[in-house]
Amino acid sequence: MKRALRSFLIAVGILAGGLVVVTAGVVAALPVIADHVPLQLSRLVVSDGKRQVEMQGMVHVAKPDFYREIAAHIAQRRREGWLVFYEEVRPDEGSSPAGVADVLRRLGANWNPDSKQHPYEMMAGIIGNGLVLQDNRALLGPPGPDVRNVDVTLSQLLAALPPEEPAGGKGDADGTGDGGEEDAVDLAQVRQQFAALPGWAQRRVQAGVRIMLATTASGTMVRDMLPPALTTLREDKVVKAIRDEPGRNILILYGQVHIDHIRSMLAQADPNWRTISSTSLGAF
Repeated sequence: MKRALRSFLIAVGILAGGLVVVTAGVVAALPVIADHVPLQLSRLVVSDGKRQVEMQGMVHVAKPDFYREIAAHIAQRRREGWLVFYEEVRPDEGSSPAGVADVLRRLGANWNPDSKQHPYEMMAGIIGNGLVLQDNRALLGPPGPDVRNVDVTLSQLLAALPPEEPAGGKGDADGTGDGGEEDAVDLAQVRQQFAALPGWAQRRVQAGVRIMLATTASGTMVRDMLPPALTTLREDKVVKAIRDEPGRNILILYGQVHIDHIRSMLAQADPNWRTISSTSLGAF
């Protein structure tokens, strides 16, 4: 489980270090390649013949223009009488202030909540320049009964994640496996290492990360690496919420990695669900 997040973060270091050994032509071409392999997020519309469900893939950091487009689309759907279901793991009475740090630690990353910087915001610069953090309050508009958070709470997520393995525990006999904090990636350290690179190297690391994200975001590889608490548990809630509103058109805002599986789960529950359109929107 920890390898999922750690593999992505370590890839940043590999890309940075690899710049000294990869041929100059390939290194120079990385930003150009990245421009031709943008991260495209799905806008998938399915119907059971009676109503429509539109699923918009999301990402936690993107260009401001992407979020402005999504906000305008949400406002239009609300005017048309659609429900809006969105993803947001939220704190609750049973979660501690360090709950997000606990989740990240179980995934193989250390983050200090006292840093006052959201972990996604901290890592945004490694993906590209000018990216901003997703702000659901700004996206969704005024609160109302037509806008609903359809996600687990932080304490539910923590309860569903497998327990941490202590250092030297099972599968970690030599102290170098997946157990404990000593092999976790420190987000602040990764960000500092990136900031210490010269500008030309930063641009190529950013390009390499964007290429990696663009080529894996819609596939099953990332989803298969994540624990069910982050995937199936939450997708089940979305499908149930859709089925509980049989007479309503619904716009779903959820992470790109979840979109295809939500569609599949709907079709498995009722074979009348069919895809009627599929487009995409560039995030950065």
